[in-house]
Amino acid sequence: MQKKPWDITCTKSNFEKIKCDDDFLGLLSLARFVNALRFCQKAAIDSKGDKNPSNARSTINSFLFVSSVLYEGFLLIEKLGQYYNKLDSFKNGFGKLLRSKQVQTLRNSVLKRARNKFVFHFDKDIAKESLRNFDVPVINFASGVGKSAGEMYFGLADDLSINYLLQPKKNESDDSLKKRYTQIVKDTTSIMGTFSESAEILMADVLEKKGFILKSK
Repeated sequence: MQKKPWDITCTKSNFEKIKCDDDFLGLLSLARFVNALRFCQKAAIDSKGDKNPSNARSTINSFLFVSSVLYEGFLLIEKLGQYYNKLDSFKNGFGKLLRSKQVQTLRNSVLKRARNKFVFHFDKDIAKESLRNFDVPVINFASGVGKSAGEMYFGLADDLSINYLLQPKKNESDDSLKKRYTQIVKDTTSIMGTFSESAEILMADVLEKKGFILKSK
């Protein structure tokens, strides 16, 4: 069955009334955030399939960018609370998410390190620190397929970033590191899904109150 296109829209006169409202401007910031989050999510989905350097690059970097964007997203939500914290659509979604101990732990560790060290900033101290406890049987600075630049992947740099993210314990086994990494990705993905759902519910509620309607094309 073919999916039907739709728009969420309002009249121009209504838009002129609300376009400078602080709470509406905040909602636009949230919408921009969700666009960025979905972009990262789509990169991960598209990278599933053949195991090649290009897909490996997309898989790891989509996770790193999601982590960083989520860190910024929670800061945004804390600010938006001043406008929406009395709405059930906020309290039942973002309100619970902000109080979650799992979210708080992830925010102060993985998300924060990703955001501050190797996504929005590229600090050389990451490589230096990570190399102190980095041990792999084969050192591959880069991998590729043919001569296409798009198929080339500088894997060593990302491996060191993940090593920094995990903060390995002394003599921690590779199996333990892999399990921790897998769990971190799983937790981040779960929180990303809950965040997106909370954003959609809040935006739908606020947009309806602002006079927007759903219109099929």
